[in-house]
Amino acid sequence: MKYNIYQRDILVGKTDSTNYIIDGLQPCTSYRVAVAPYDDTHESKRTEITIKTRGIRLIIPTSLTVNSIITLNYQEYSLGLIPIGTEPSGMFGGGNKRDIQAKIISVDNGKSTVELLGKLEQDTTTLSGRINMVKKSNFDYSTDLGGWYAASEYGSDFYRTTTAPKPDEMSSNYCLASGTRDVFEDNNIFPVVSGTKYYISAWVYTSQKYSGQVGLCVKNSNNNNMTYLGVTVPKDNQNRWIKIKGTITIPNGYNIAQPWLQVEKQVKDNEKLYFTNIQIINSTDLPYFADNTQMNRLQDGSFAAFNGYRAIYFRQ
Repeated sequence: MKYNIYQRDILVGKTDSTNYIIDGLQPCTSYRVAVAPYDDTHESKRTEITIKTRGIRLIIPTSLTVNSIITLNYQEYSLGLIPIGTEPSGMFGGGNKRDIQAKIISVDNGKSTVELLGKLEQDTTTLSGRINMVKKSNFDYSTDLGGWYAASEYGSDFYRTTTAPKPDEMSSNYCLASGTRDVFEDNNIFPVVSGTKYYISAWVYTSQKYSGQVGLCVKNSNNNNMTYLGVTVPKDNQNRWIKIKGTITIPNGYNIAQPWLQVEKQVKDNEKLYFTNIQIINSTDLPYFADNTQMNRLQDGSFAAFNGYRAIYFRQ
Protein backbone atom coordinates (compact mmCIF):
# COMPACT_ATOMS: atom_id res chain seq x y z
CA MET A 1 0.00 0.00 0.00
CA LYS A 2 1.18 3.53 -0.81
CA TYR A 3 0.20 6.69 1.05
CA ASN A 4 0.05 10.43 0.31
CA ILE A 5 0.88 12.64 3.30
CA TYR A 6 -0.76 16.07 3.59
CA GLN A 7 -0.12 18.99 5.92
CA ARG A 8 -2.71 21.80 5.82
CA ASP A 9 -4.05 20.30 2.57
CA ILE A 10 -0.62 20.52 0.91
CA LEU A 11 0.97 17.28 -0.30
CA VAL A 12 4.26 17.03 1.62
CA GLY A 13 5.34 13.49 0.81
CA LYS A 14 4.63 9.95 -0.35
CA THR A 15 5.53 6.69 1.38
CA ASP A 16 4.91 2.95 1.25
CA SER A 17 5.66 2.65 4.98
CA THR A 18 3.37 3.12 7.99
CA ASN A 19 5.91 5.61 9.39
CA TYR A 20 6.70 9.04 7.95
CA ILE A 21 8.72 12.02 9.25
CA ILE A 22 7.56 15.56 8.38
CA ASP A 23 10.47 18.00 8.57
CA GLY A 24 10.43 21.68 9.47
CA LEU A 25 7.83 21.58 12.26
CA GLN A 26 7.99 23.99 15.19
CA PRO A 27 8.03 22.82 18.84
CA CYS A 28 4.84 22.90 20.93
CA THR A 29 2.73 23.61 17.85
CA SER A 30 -0.46 21.97 16.58
CA TYR A 31 -0.65 20.80 12.97
CA ARG A 32 -3.43 19.34 10.84
CA VAL A 33 -2.18 16.34 8.85
CA ALA A 34 -3.89 13.74 6.68
CA VAL A 35 -3.05 10.37 5.13
CA ALA A 36 -4.65 9.00 1.96
CA PRO A 37 -4.00 5.53 0.48
CA TYR A 38 -3.40 5.62 -3.27
CA ASP A 39 -2.40 3.53 -6.23
CA ASP A 40 -1.03 4.80 -9.51
CA THR A 41 -4.44 6.02 -10.70
CA HIS A 42 -6.63 6.69 -7.66
CA GLU A 43 -6.43 8.27 -4.21
CA SER A 44 -8.80 7.03 -1.49
CA LYS A 45 -10.48 9.17 1.15
CA ARG A 46 -8.13 11.04 3.47
CA THR A 47 -7.95 10.33 7.18
CA GLU A 48 -7.22 13.57 9.04
CA ILE A 49 -5.87 14.16 12.55
CA THR A 50 -4.48 17.07 14.54
CA ILE A 51 -1.09 16.51 16.15
CA LYS A 52 0.99 18.60 18.53
CA THR A 53 4.77 18.50 18.56
CA ARG A 54 6.65 18.16 21.83
CA GLY A 55 8.63 20.98 23.39
CA ILE A 56 12.35 21.68 23.13
CA ARG A 57 14.40 19.58 25.55
CA LEU A 58 17.31 20.93 27.58
CA ILE A 59 19.86 19.10 29.72
CA ILE A 60 20.57 20.47 33.21
CA PRO A 61 23.72 19.02 34.86
CA THR A 62 22.07 18.25 38.20
CA SER A 63 19.71 15.57 39.51
CA LEU A 64 16.06 16.64 39.68
CA THR A 65 12.87 14.69 40.40
CA VAL A 66 11.41 12.86 37.38
CA ASN A 67 7.90 14.09 36.37
CA SER A 68 8.19 17.20 38.54
CA ILE A 69 7.55 20.67 37.08
CA ILE A 70 10.15 23.44 37.28
CA THR A 71 10.19 27.07 36.15
CA LEU A 72 12.83 28.44 33.78
CA ASN A 73 13.45 32.14 33.13
CA TYR A 74 13.86 33.33 29.53
CA GLN A 75 15.11 36.75 28.41
CA GLU A 76 16.88 38.56 25.59
CA TYR A 77 19.87 40.91 25.68
CA SER A 78 19.84 43.65 23.06
CA LEU A 79 23.64 44.05 23.14
CA GLY A 80 24.24 40.56 21.78
CA LEU A 81 26.11 37.59 23.20
CA ILE A 82 26.55 37.54 26.97
CA PRO A 83 29.48 35.30 27.96
CA ILE A 84 28.57 32.57 30.42
CA GLY A 85 29.18 33.73 33.97
CA THR A 86 29.22 37.43 33.11
CA GLU A 87 25.49 38.01 32.73
CA PRO A 88 24.11 41.05 34.61
CA SER A 89 23.69 40.44 38.32
CA GLY A 90 20.15 39.42 39.12
CA MET A 91 19.42 39.21 35.37
CA PHE A 92 18.93 42.99 35.18
CA GLY A 93 19.33 44.54 31.73
CA GLY A 94 17.57 41.85 29.72
CA GLY A 95 14.36 42.33 27.76
CA ASN A 96 11.36 40.22 26.78
CA LYS A 97 11.51 38.39 30.09
CA ARG A 98 9.10 35.57 30.72
CA ASP A 99 8.82 32.40 32.77
CA ILE A 100 8.23 29.05 31.12
CA GLN A 101 7.46 25.76 32.77
CA ALA A 102 9.30 22.53 32.04
CA LYS A 103 8.81 18.89 32.99
CA ILE A 104 11.62 16.59 34.13
CA ILE A 105 11.62 13.72 31.61
CA SER A 106 14.55 11.65 32.86
CA VAL A 107 17.69 11.72 35.03
CA ASP A 108 20.89 9.92 34.06
CA ASN A 109 24.36 10.19 35.63
CA GLY A 110 23.55 13.42 37.41
CA LYS A 111 22.02 15.09 34.34
CA SER A 112 18.32 15.90 34.02
CA THR A 113 16.53 16.10 30.68
CA VAL A 114 13.72 18.66 30.86
CA GLU A 115 11.05 19.41 28.25
CA LEU A 116 9.62 22.91 27.83
CA LEU A 117 5.83 22.90 28.15
CA GLY A 118 5.43 25.96 25.93
CA LYS A 119 7.24 27.38 22.92
CA LEU A 120 9.88 30.07 23.17
CA GLU A 121 9.56 30.98 19.50
CA GLN A 122 7.09 33.69 18.61
CA ASP A 123 5.71 34.55 15.17
CA THR A 124 8.02 36.85 13.23
CA THR A 125 6.62 40.38 13.21
CA THR A 126 9.71 42.40 12.26
CA LEU A 127 11.10 41.86 8.77
CA SER A 128 13.24 44.99 8.65
CA GLY A 129 16.61 44.34 7.05
CA ARG A 130 15.61 41.05 5.45
CA ILE A 131 16.04 40.55 1.71
CA ASN A 132 13.08 40.82 -0.65
CA MET A 133 13.43 37.88 -3.04
CA VAL A 134 11.58 39.84 -5.75
CA LYS A 135 14.08 41.77 -7.87
CA LYS A 136 11.52 44.02 -9.56
CA SER A 137 8.95 44.75 -6.85
CA ASN A 138 8.20 48.37 -7.74
CA PHE A 139 7.64 49.79 -11.21
CA ASP A 140 8.28 53.51 -10.57
CA TYR A 141 11.94 53.71 -11.57
CA SER A 142 12.00 52.39 -15.13
CA THR A 143 9.65 52.27 -18.07
CA ASP A 144 9.65 48.48 -18.39
CA LEU A 145 8.56 45.50 -16.31
CA GLY A 146 12.06 44.28 -15.52
CA GLY A 147 12.14 40.50 -15.74
CA TRP A 148 8.40 39.87 -15.38
CA TYR A 149 6.93 37.91 -18.27
CA ALA A 150 3.70 36.07 -19.10
CA ALA A 151 3.75 32.31 -19.65
CA SER A 152 3.62 32.00 -23.44
CA GLU A 153 0.73 29.55 -23.54
CA TYR A 154 -1.52 32.10 -21.87
CA GLY A 155 -0.76 35.12 -24.02
CA SER A 156 0.98 38.36 -23.10
CA ASP A 157 -1.77 40.73 -21.94
CA PHE A 158 0.24 42.66 -19.35
CA TYR A 159 2.00 46.02 -19.21
CA ARG A 160 3.18 48.87 -16.96
CA THR A 161 0.64 51.55 -16.13
CA THR A 162 -0.24 54.23 -13.57
CA THR A 163 -1.65 53.43 -10.12
CA ALA A 164 -3.92 56.48 -9.99
CA PRO A 165 -6.20 56.83 -8.16
CA LYS A 166 -4.57 55.29 -5.09
CA PRO A 167 -4.80 55.38 -1.27
CA ASP A 168 -2.52 57.79 0.60
CA GLU A 169 -0.61 54.98 2.33
CA MET A 170 0.49 53.45 -0.99
CA SER A 171 3.58 55.19 -2.37
CA SER A 172 3.90 53.58 -5.83
CA ASN A 173 2.92 55.57 -8.90
CA TYR A 174 3.19 52.72 -11.41
CA CYS A 175 2.23 49.05 -11.41
CA LEU A 176 2.04 45.87 -13.47
CA ALA A 177 -1.34 45.30 -15.14
CA SER A 178 -2.12 41.66 -15.90
CA GLY A 179 -4.92 39.93 -17.73
CA THR A 180 -3.01 36.67 -18.14
CA ARG A 181 -3.23 33.59 -15.98
CA ASP A 182 0.43 33.18 -14.94
CA VAL A 183 3.24 35.74 -14.81
CA PHE A 184 6.78 34.93 -13.62
CA GLU A 185 9.91 36.92 -12.82
CA ASP A 186 12.55 35.78 -15.31
CA ASN A 187 16.15 35.08 -14.26
CA ASN A 188 15.11 34.94 -10.61
CA ILE A 189 15.20 31.30 -9.54
CA PHE A 190 16.62 30.76 -6.08
CA PRO A 191 17.16 27.75 -3.77
CA VAL A 192 14.63 26.98 -1.03
CA VAL A 193 14.49 24.50 1.85
CA SER A 194 11.42 22.58 3.03
CA GLY A 195 9.86 24.08 6.14
CA THR A 196 11.06 27.60 5.30
CA LYS A 197 8.41 30.28 5.71
CA TYR A 198 8.03 33.24 3.36
CA TYR A 199 6.07 36.37 4.17
CA ILE A 200 4.24 37.65 1.08
CA SER A 201 2.64 41.04 0.60
CA ALA A 202 1.59 43.24 -2.31
CA TRP A 203 -0.67 46.12 -3.23
CA VAL A 204 -3.31 44.88 -5.67
CA TYR A 205 -6.09 46.66 -7.53
CA THR A 206 -8.99 44.23 -7.35
CA SER A 207 -11.55 43.05 -9.88
CA GLN A 208 -15.26 42.28 -9.57
CA LYS A 209 -14.86 39.24 -11.83
CA TYR A 210 -11.44 37.75 -11.16
CA SER A 211 -9.42 36.62 -8.17
CA GLY A 212 -5.68 35.99 -8.20
CA GLN A 213 -2.60 35.05 -6.22
CA VAL A 214 0.85 36.38 -5.37
CA GLY A 215 3.55 33.94 -4.34
CA LEU A 216 6.09 31.38 -5.51
CA CYS A 217 6.24 28.67 -8.13
CA VAL A 218 8.29 25.97 -6.37
CA LYS A 219 9.98 23.11 -8.20
CA ASN A 220 12.14 20.05 -7.71
CA SER A 221 15.17 20.54 -9.95
CA ASN A 222 15.76 16.78 -10.09
CA ASN A 223 12.39 15.59 -11.39
CA ASN A 224 10.64 18.81 -12.51
CA ASN A 225 7.76 18.38 -10.04
CA MET A 226 6.13 21.77 -9.56
CA THR A 227 3.46 23.45 -7.43
CA TYR A 228 2.25 26.98 -6.69
CA LEU A 229 2.04 28.62 -3.26
CA GLY A 230 0.51 32.04 -2.82
CA VAL A 231 -1.62 34.57 -0.99
CA THR A 232 -5.07 35.05 -2.51
CA VAL A 233 -6.27 38.25 -4.15
CA PRO A 234 -10.04 38.26 -3.49
CA LYS A 235 -12.76 39.34 -5.88
CA ASP A 236 -14.00 42.75 -4.78
CA ASN A 237 -17.03 44.57 -6.13
CA GLN A 238 -15.54 47.93 -5.12
CA ASN A 239 -12.61 47.79 -7.58
CA ARG A 240 -10.01 49.33 -5.28
CA TRP A 241 -6.40 49.09 -4.13
CA ILE A 242 -5.92 46.73 -1.18
CA LYS A 243 -2.84 45.34 0.54
CA ILE A 244 -2.76 41.56 0.72
CA LYS A 245 -0.38 39.68 3.00
CA GLY A 246 0.19 36.21 4.38
CA THR A 247 2.72 33.42 4.90
CA ILE A 248 3.50 30.28 2.92
CA THR A 249 5.66 27.28 3.91
CA ILE A 250 7.85 25.36 1.46
CA PRO A 251 6.69 21.70 1.44
CA ASN A 252 8.95 18.67 1.26
CA GLY A 253 10.34 17.67 -2.11
CA TYR A 254 11.04 21.14 -3.56
CA ASN A 255 14.39 22.93 -3.75
CA ILE A 256 14.03 25.96 -6.07
CA ALA A 257 11.48 28.76 -6.39
CA GLN A 258 10.51 31.64 -8.67
CA PRO A 259 8.30 34.69 -7.93
CA TRP A 260 4.86 34.28 -9.49
CA LEU A 261 1.63 36.24 -10.01
CA GLN A 262 -1.67 34.78 -11.14
CA VAL A 263 -5.02 35.95 -12.42
CA GLU A 264 -7.78 33.38 -11.85
CA LYS A 265 -8.13 32.85 -15.59
CA GLN A 266 -7.21 34.71 -18.74
CA VAL A 267 -9.60 37.65 -18.93
CA LYS A 268 -11.87 38.15 -21.90
CA ASP A 269 -12.50 41.85 -21.39
CA ASN A 270 -10.61 44.94 -20.24
CA GLU A 271 -10.87 44.14 -16.53
CA LYS A 272 -7.46 43.17 -15.14
CA LEU A 273 -5.61 42.87 -11.85
CA TYR A 274 -2.88 45.38 -11.02
CA PHE A 275 0.16 44.59 -8.84
CA THR A 276 2.91 46.64 -7.17
CA ASN A 277 5.14 46.70 -4.06
CA ILE A 278 5.50 42.91 -4.25
CA GLN A 279 7.42 41.42 -1.32
CA ILE A 280 8.49 37.81 -0.78
CA ILE A 281 10.69 37.65 2.32
CA ASN A 282 12.14 34.69 4.21
CA SER A 283 10.43 35.03 7.58
CA THR A 284 11.70 31.83 9.19
CA ASP A 285 13.45 32.54 12.45
CA LEU A 286 16.27 30.32 13.65
CA PRO A 287 15.33 28.10 16.60
CA TYR A 288 15.73 29.92 19.89
CA PHE A 289 17.54 26.87 21.28
CA ALA A 290 18.47 23.59 19.62
CA ASP A 291 16.97 20.40 20.99
CA ASN A 292 19.08 18.80 23.76
CA THR A 293 21.09 21.96 24.43
CA GLN A 294 23.07 21.52 27.65
CA MET A 295 22.82 24.26 30.26
CA ASN A 296 25.98 25.27 32.10
CA ARG A 297 26.51 25.97 35.78
CA LEU A 298 27.16 29.65 36.55
CA GLN A 299 29.30 31.11 39.31
CA ASP A 300 26.30 31.65 41.58
CA GLY A 301 25.27 27.97 41.33
CA SER A 302 22.40 28.51 38.89
CA PHE A 303 22.30 27.15 35.33
CA ALA A 304 22.03 28.88 31.97
CA ALA A 305 22.14 28.32 28.22
CA PHE A 306 22.91 31.06 25.70
CA ASN A 307 22.19 31.36 21.98
CA GLY A 308 23.29 34.70 20.59
CA TYR A 309 21.34 37.36 22.48
CA ARG A 310 18.95 34.80 24.01
CA ALA A 311 19.37 33.28 27.46
CA ILE A 312 17.45 30.78 29.54
CA TYR A 313 18.11 30.28 33.27
CA PHE A 314 17.25 27.75 35.96
CA ARG A 315 17.65 28.59 39.63
CA GLN A 316 16.92 25.93 42.24
